[in-house]
Amino acid sequence: MAKLERTEKPMNVLLEELKTGELGLPEIQRGYVWYRPQVRDFIESMYKEYPCGLILLWKPPAILLEKVQLREFLINKENIPSGKNPSFLVLDGQQRLTSLMKVMEAATDIAFNLVDETFQVYSNKLKNNPQWIKVSKIMNQGAIASWLEIKSKDGLGLDDNTALTRLSRLERIKEYRIPVEILHTDDYEEVTESFIRINSRGTRLREAELALARLAFYWPGAVSKHFEEAINEYERNFFIFEARFLMRCYVAVATNQSRFKSLTRIWESSDKELELHWKKTQEALDSTINFLRTNVGIESSEWIPAMNALIPLVVFYANHGEVVSEEEAKRLLFWFLSATIWQRYSGSAETRLDQDLAALRESGIDGMIRNMLKEVQDLIVDEGEIIVTYQRSAFLPLLFAIIRKNKSRDWFSGIELSSTNVGPNHQIELHHFFPRSVLKDCGEYSVSEIDDLCNIVFLSQKANRKVLNSPPKEYIKEFRIEPGRLESQYIPINPELWEIKNYRKFLQERRKAISAVMNRYLKEFGSEYMHR
Repeated sequence: MAKLERTEKPMNVLLEELKTGELGLPEIQRGYVWYRPQVRDFIESMYKEYPCGLILLWKPPAILLEKVQLREFLINKENIPSGKNPSFLVLDGQQRLTSLMKVMEAATDIAFNLVDETFQVYSNKLKNNPQWIKVSKIMNQGAIASWLEIKSKDGLGLDDNTALTRLSRLERIKEYRIPVEILHTDDYEEVTESFIRINSRGTRLREAELALARLAFYWPGAVSKHFEEAINEYERNFFIFEARFLMRCYVAVATNQSRFKSLTRIWESSDKELELHWKKTQEALDSTINFLRTNVGIESSEWIPAMNALIPLVVFYANHGEVVSEEEAKRLLFWFLSATIWQRYSGSAETRLDQDLAALRESGIDGMIRNMLKEVQDLIVDEGEIIVTYQRSAFLPLLFAIIRKNKSRDWFSGIELSSTNVGPNHQIELHHFFPRSVLKDCGEYSVSEIDDLCNIVFLSQKANRKVLNSPPKEYIKEFRIEPGRLESQYIPINPELWEIKNYRKFLQERRKAISAVMNRYLKEFGSEYMHR
């Protein structure tokens, strides 16, 4: 039977327990995720002595503690004896404890305005303003020493008593007394349930993260070891995934559906079965990444506008292994590109994922394409559909994929364009063929016209800097850019179209070329579906 003990502790006592290893973090917890404005608001709340919630700790029996997987707090571990196990595990309050620790150690700089008692995230623009003081300095140096240093600066207009009162109040944040509840139980499942109930309030945790907490209970090490190792490995290969995305893939592979509320089948599995589901998921995600690289030219997650579109690919490879016919690969490519450009998962993502996973299970890739045709009149790219700013365009990844297929080279270095090129000078940037500043100075074109998708080309960072503020007719001549390199990105070769006065004609011509090549590209893989 669980027992709940209620008490209060000053924040500095909790931080000391954190530093010395008395407090630990169970695997069911998230990593540190607070942004600096959240830290600022937390510090301000303590300064004003507002209620800041409570800290929930779990006091596990020693025999169970040995079985619980732990995460690492973001702290200096020099003071923690080797091999020491924590006495308490933090179930709720990790973000607040870590935030205060980061502020005190100046790892996150929050500034305090001594005159109007406001707080800001510190930036260099506050550096020379004597009204703004780093909170970390007051906490570590003390109110009196800080005021003696600040007092020598003119212009504050504060008397000693007012200034010291405010600085002392800020310093006392360390002594802020916060309610602490200690859960005494030897039932880890009960602890997991408590964690989920606490974090289900409001929108603090998403369903995927709550499912991760359950997985950590049923399969210790899944999140802190297997998921995080995979995330680090994918990042090294230019694909940035979050744990909740991996969890959605895991659920889809294990259950053939995407909803986190229907996971009874998973939780009834043995440790071995849970591990097999993960192995199958990871292998399928590996295959998906290799498919995108080799068949589409997508070499990093930067060019994937909707991560949900990867999930049916992962499930497909999980069910097919490495035996995929040429025809299946073509249809899969057609479906993925179409789902991306027509924004299949831009709304009601979970419902559409379930529809597509059911179709994939019952009638294969063709079933998923038919699902899309129920909502998209046809799958042909019209010129009018790509009249859109590049920032909002779902067609940008497809354009990049086509240009990668052309083996387009940088206009200056001659190096083939790739999102995985080494060195900052060779990283791909989006460049306005007619530079933004040139069109703005002309005064004839709207912002949406200037940022039109068809004014965007792909160049290395170094090349982009070279042509930053020159009209195209000038920089093409000055840098002797070869016509073939322009044509590989569907730039009209007629020099008259490179003149500012003919910008709208340039857009029309390039839009015609881009829509035509997109349709040719898509027809290679699914011509029977592209009809009026």
